[in-house]
Amino acid sequence: MLETLQARFANPNVKFSLRDRLIVIDIGNDFGTASLTTYGGTLLSYVPKGGKDVLWVSETAVYDGSKPVRGGVPVCWPWFGPYDPAPMGADPTDAAKKAHGFARYEFWEVDEVSRLPDGATQVILSLGPNPSIAKAWPHDFRLRLAVTLGDKLRVDLIGQNLSPRDWVVSEALHTYFRVAEAEGMAIRGLEGIQYVDKLQGPSLLTQTGTLRIAPPLDRVFVDHTGPITIEDAGHARAIELTKDGSASTVVWNPGEDGARAFADMPDEDYHAMVCVEACNALKNSYTLRAGEAHTLSMTLSLAS
Repeated sequence: MLETLQARFANPNVKFSLRDRLIVIDIGNDFGTASLTTYGGTLLSYVPKGGKDVLWVSETAVYDGSKPVRGGVPVCWPWFGPYDPAPMGADPTDAAKKAHGFARYEFWEVDEVSRLPDGATQVILSLGPNPSIAKAWPHDFRLRLAVTLGDKLRVDLIGQNLSPRDWVVSEALHTYFRVAEAEGMAIRGLEGIQYVDKLQGPSLLTQTGTLRIAPPLDRVFVDHTGPITIEDAGHARAIELTKDGSASTVVWNPGEDGARAFADMPDEDYHAMVCVEACNALKNSYTLRAGEAHTLSMTLSLAS
């Protein structure tokens, strides 16, 4: 299979390999490196040229396809969280077994590998219906995930409704950022934005001043479309996140007790990561009409 993929998508900047039972796609060019796996369409690494990895992946993550890889950028689609509208036409019993939707539990196909005119490298994966998905989501659809490594890293999630009926969708690019110390670090760009604190309940609150991480933390910021800066002072860098097609932002850190509850996360690693997620959740869930498509995009870079 690896030889077939390498021959079909021959590109000097892209290599295919196996990590345990998962196919990993490694990208390297003049702008840096990135890697992703076809399992879940999960981005695993992004290292800008001359820098450190922007993404956190657990040292105890599993790569056997039994569960999503803990870390990177899992794809959450077509439902995200318990406060979101119920997935239209989905089997709630099966949906409950697949937190954050089914996309991160499935094996995606490699569709395209290309070099863009500006020198960037792009890999496109796709996912369509199968018997397993149909148990929870009995609708025709197509998902595409485009990862583009250029002077910035861009991730585009394109969901297309190929069925004759409309759906309600909530979604996220569930990005785990690697940081030197999460406790007390600043997340800028959310000042004055309303949010739901999932650790307290569904009431809307308002962010006063700069958000500083105090684990555990689980907030959904609604009606937020602007850029975000993650001040990773211990690594002497600021990570910038911009987004399109996203009207919500999630900030999450499991804290000590939450980390201990994950078998695939070292107990103390909550200090080394924070999730800041481009998403459409809660009141920002949207109707994807029959025959239409929606693109959720996220761009990552280091502040100059």
